[in-house]
Amino acid sequence: MESTLSAFGNAFRLGVSTVELDVQITEDDQVMVTHDRRVDARKCRDTAPVVAGDPEFPYVGKFVHTLSFAQVRSLDCGSVRLADRPGQELAPGSKMPLLREVFALAGRYGAKEVRFNVETKVEAGAPHETAPREKFVQLTAREIAAAGVERRVSVQSFDWGALMRMREVAPRLPLVALTNYDFLQTGKPGASPWLGGLDIDDFGGDPIAAVKSFGATAFSPVHGFPQGGSVTDPGYRPYVTREMVDHAHRNGIKVIPWTVNDVPTMAKLLDDGVDGLITDYPDRLRGLLASRGYRLPRAYGSPFDVQGHRGARSVRPENTLAAFAHALRNPGVSTLELDTGVTADGQVVVIHDRTVNGSHCVDTAPVSAGDPSFPYVGKRIHDLTLAQVKTIDCGSKTLPEFPDQQAAPGERIPTLSEVFALVRSSGRGDIGFNIETKLSPTVDDTAPYDVFTRKVVGEIGRSGFASRTTLQSFDWRTIMLARELDPRVRTVALVWQYGPAECAALADECSLQAAYGDPSVKSPWTGGLDWWKHQDLAKLVRQAGASTVSANWQVHDPAQGKVTSPDWYLRQDPAYFHGPEVAGLQRRGLKVVPYTVNDEATMQRVIDLGVDGLISDDPDLLVRVATRNGLR
Repeated sequence: MESTLSAFGNAFRLGVSTVELDVQITEDDQVMVTHDRRVDARKCRDTAPVVAGDPEFPYVGKFVHTLSFAQVRSLDCGSVRLADRPGQELAPGSKMPLLREVFALAGRYGAKEVRFNVETKVEAGAPHETAPREKFVQLTAREIAAAGVERRVSVQSFDWGALMRMREVAPRLPLVALTNYDFLQTGKPGASPWLGGLDIDDFGGDPIAAVKSFGATAFSPVHGFPQGGSVTDPGYRPYVTREMVDHAHRNGIKVIPWTVNDVPTMAKLLDDGVDGLITDYPDRLRGLLASRGYRLPRAYGSPFDVQGHRGARSVRPENTLAAFAHALRNPGVSTLELDTGVTADGQVVVIHDRTVNGSHCVDTAPVSAGDPSFPYVGKRIHDLTLAQVKTIDCGSKTLPEFPDQQAAPGERIPTLSEVFALVRSSGRGDIGFNIETKLSPTVDDTAPYDVFTRKVVGEIGRSGFASRTTLQSFDWRTIMLARELDPRVRTVALVWQYGPAECAALADECSLQAAYGDPSVKSPWTGGLDWWKHQDLAKLVRQAGASTVSANWQVHDPAQGKVTSPDWYLRQDPAYFHGPEVAGLQRRGLKVVPYTVNDEATMQRVIDLGVDGLISDDPDLLVRVATRNGLR
């Protein structure tokens, strides 16, 4: 959807040299990325008034400069597909972004080679319909400088007066003079309102001479007539010609036509020697350039990891092959998160609970007549053989807290090797694994940590997936040993930490402050490392040798308020924060992937913190939220 974070993220992942975008200014001086001076009903929908009884509601159809940021931000600009763009992918809930958010998204991708061509949509022919020229220039220049991207930005406008003023305000920014030809008003008396006081006839009708006169570095004209036409159309008249391009180049001016969407016209303009093309279809242009042997712009991978918790627990029974298969069908899911246990005969199985949980699983029959261990539900995984475990049906029950969860009758507890085999057969060469060892340093109810760790690391090594796997644990002894056993396996330090009410004693199993506020109580979870020595999560995790920290999200949010909730992942308290903040962790070389976020509002909140990924029971919802943030 045009001018959304989703569209810009798509461009970064596809591979472009420049993203072209337009800006409008709200009544409270926010620089918004949108082409239209009036909110267009073909692109955006109203949702609700910002305040009850808002006399300006509905906002669709209003001029952007008459609306506040809050009003503009209430619009959904991702749910309406343009009739002439049937291939547009919807991104419901997408908001009209700020210019600084587009810059920030590029930064999140690490897209340092991508340039920005920012158009100030001053309406010189109807100035009352947009913010004043001076406001466009000042605010746009300020945003560019604040983002520190001056060396990667050009400013373009049909209003050449805005370009002349930008030259005075920000003289280092390259200027691009746009025209649709009609705005030149060649052969007509007086100066066109679009040319900043210039009369094109004073230059003999030569736009190249005109734009050179005020320091523009590029001329960006319509490619031909009718606008939107193609060289294959009867009656098409080119405006850009080889002669124009050669003339421009002799004068040090680049030529970058707009908006060229069909391959034959692209090819003709490349033959003319143009310096670039603005297109709605960069994929088509990449294909043409590749066929001609051009070096293509770099494509950037998404910087955001969508992890399906226990597969896709919200819709399928957890940690079953059915749950993992569901997650694999969504191309936006990048990692399968899963838990492991070790059976009595040393087999690594995929299960969250250290004992077989009767709320998830039911017995079917003993593995052999008269088996004294039967029934197996309620027994410890460590006390059961693989054969016994394999009789248990963990797919027929659904959980009331997940109303959309569909039963998968007959699903058995899979082995880790079976999950690897499922992924291998799926053809998803892009999928990762985040494998948790489910053991406790305070209870002897599993295989010993060193045996457990060796078993799991061995399975990972034999799978051929070591480079695509992280090993995580709340018991940091595991992640420390795993790095010694196989340095290829990256590790994740899991953290469970709340405040004084939730972390009163060791029995509460809090990771950092085992007894909140009491340095004399050492945490058994951090592998002998002491939070109180540094009171710095980055230092602690780095000492454990982990490359990622994965905590309940509140650990990372310094701005949380005070919210009481029975849901652990909805409650808030400033005491939950254990710094540094996300950016501080990342500066220390750590990725930050919180768990387990299942509601849309919290997903958005945590994405806004700048995290590197999220673990969710509802990966389909997370993909949708990530998409409208330009991360899928």
